[in-house]
Amino acid sequence: MIQIGFTGDFCPWMRIEEHYRSNNWKPLFESVLPFFKENDLNILDLECPLTTSSSKISKTGPHIKAHPDTAAILNHLNCTVVATANNHFKDYDWEGMKETYDSLKKQDIKWFGSGENLNEASRTFYWEKEDTKFAFINIAENEWTTTFGAEPGCHPIDLASVFNQIQEAKKTADFVVVIVHGGHEHYDLPSPRMKKWYRFFVDAGASAVIAHHTHIISGFEVYNEAPIFYSLGNFCFDWEGMRNLPCNKGMIVRLQFEKGKPITFEKEFVSHN
Repeated sequence: MIQIGFTGDFCPWMRIEEHYRSNNWKPLFESVLPFFKENDLNILDLECPLTTSSSKISKTGPHIKAHPDTAAILNHLNCTVVATANNHFKDYDWEGMKETYDSLKKQDIKWFGSGENLNEASRTFYWEKEDTKFAFINIAENEWTTTFGAEPGCHPIDLASVFNQIQEAKKTADFVVVIVHGGHEHYDLPSPRMKKWYRFFVDAGASAVIAHHTHIISGFEVYNEAPIFYSLGNFCFDWEGMRNLPCNKGMIVRLQFEKGKPITFEKEFVSHN
């Protein structure tokens, strides 16, 4: 059996970054470390660039970032690849993205879901273990950070393109997992639109769908033997004025894969008040 862990939004800024700078950050993750160590692969949603850049893009809402050295936290959590298609990864433009990639490389961490252009951002990430091949597709709702051609950015949701990408991945992969950054923020139930879309991904051939973006936990279901998690909420995302609230709770999920058998899963809940 192959075990793969997933989390919601990871942004090591504010108090997390302060603890990192004071070299007192490892105790913060002590309780969840066993979860990550037991998995064969862990994929976290890197919700912000890891950069010192001050070159903000034009957008509504906040610009967020964390220091490049905090990539060491991902390494500590046995995370070797991050999903980067989200509405904040390009907050500090291409300069911030490039610096993030450099910081990830220093920790031997790969990424997918973003890139210098749409071709790079839309690439499927393939991973193999024990003669079992996995395909991961990372997409985000069309906001300020998505790319539609030659410009840098994140992989946007386009239903026709995602359908074709799932179909192509199924030609060689035993399992296809779609990781989505979408939904309505701070709403704890999936909208009819998201239910329709995520079930469509399963009908197209996805083995599972993992979603985040809402900052709080939403429901999950098993649809045609495929687990769909509508939002894992926040994993590590400090925010002044929002502490001790539902957005400071998250779900971490372990999907368990065996060829010829339905996917099983385990879930744990985390809080970081």
